[in-house]
Amino acid sequence: MIETLLFLAEAHSEVEGGFGLNLNIFETNLINLILLVGILIYFGKPLLTKILSERRSKIAEQIKAVEQKQKQAEVTLAQEQKKLESAKETAAKIRSEAKTNAQKARETILAQGEKEVERLKEAAGKDLSSEQERAIAQLRERVVALALESAKSRAGDALRNESEAQSKLIDSSIAKLGG
Repeated sequence: MIETLLFLAEAHSEVEGGFGLNLNIFETNLINLILLVGILIYFGKPLLTKILSERRSKIAEQIKAVEQKQKQAEVTLAQEQKKLESAKETAAKIRSEAKTNAQKARETILAQGEKEVERLKEAAGKDLSSEQERAIAQLRERVVALALESAKSRAGDALRNESEAQSKLIDSSIAKLGG
């Protein structure tokens, strides 16, 4: 395109007679570069402006979205921290109630244990008393049995002795009468 413009410029200069063929590559490149920059600025400025404004609006939207997400994250963090504090308080209450319940259960178990010990002592005492009474009853029965045996044997001895004494008495009475 640039070469075409140069060719047209040279052809136009030949027609008017003021321009000639410029073979200096540096000067022609500089002119071409200036023309190119001018064309780019003229035609590219609206396009570049449009692209940059679109990019700027996208960046602004992204910044707003990030700010919104950050606010939501802060709100969510605050809510979660409240929930955490609430959970900590609940856990502390549960621990406290568990300690209280454990203490009550301990006291109840100890009281029941003491009652059971007392009941066992009473039962052992009753068993001991009943065993003593049974042993005493057995001893009494034995003493009575021994006393009866002793009384029988004495009574038997006494009766024998008495029957012998009666026989002697009868014999002596008969002897006195007959004699």
